[in-house]
Amino acid sequence: MRLNINLATRKYEEVQQFFFRWRMALAALAGLTLLLAALAGFKHSNAVKNAEETKALQQKIAALQKERDHLMAIDASPENREVTQQKKYWNTQIARRSLSWTQLLNDLQKIMPPRAYLDSVQPDLTPDNRLKLKLVIVGEKHEDPLELVKKMEASSRFRSVKIVADNVQKPGKGQIVYKIDIETEYSPAPAVAPSGSSAKEGT
Repeated sequence: MRLNINLATRKYEEVQQFFFRWRMALAALAGLTLLLAALAGFKHSNAVKNAEETKALQQKIAALQKERDHLMAIDASPENREVTQQKKYWNTQIARRSLSWTQLLNDLQKIMPPRAYLDSVQPDLTPDNRLKLKLVIVGEKHEDPLELVKKMEASSRFRSVKIVADNVQKPGKGQIVYKIDIETEYSPAPAVAPSGSSAKEGT
């Protein structure tokens, strides 16, 4: 009795399918590798570019700092001390005269809590010619001056707000008030230029 059995037929088909899937997997892996390589190259290029820009900015900052130190050294030299003191004095006077008290009080009124008030204000000038204010705020409750400090920190007019002193006073029998000394830089709103018709009428 003779039987004709082709044992290689099914095995051949399975091997063919295996190689087909293997090629597809290799192609997918190759494509993924190329994509990852492209992304890595793009990130590396950006990193190099950012490093170069950062280095350039650091060099500019170092140059400006060096120039600033040189100018400050010239101002601090003994032969220029008198001129520097006069310049600082007149810059302070100009800053004080250019301060609009009406505008300052309006800015404070907008953010002042109901039970707090301004006791005193002293304008001054920072070494880099910025207007600095020393304020004394009094409130019936301790939270009132602190609330003003928070509002000043959120305002665009006041910067670098700092509490210098926090005291409790008893001006009268059974009366207690809270007084807080504040230092802050003040940036007034730019003056609005008058219109053409208003300018002509004023002239």
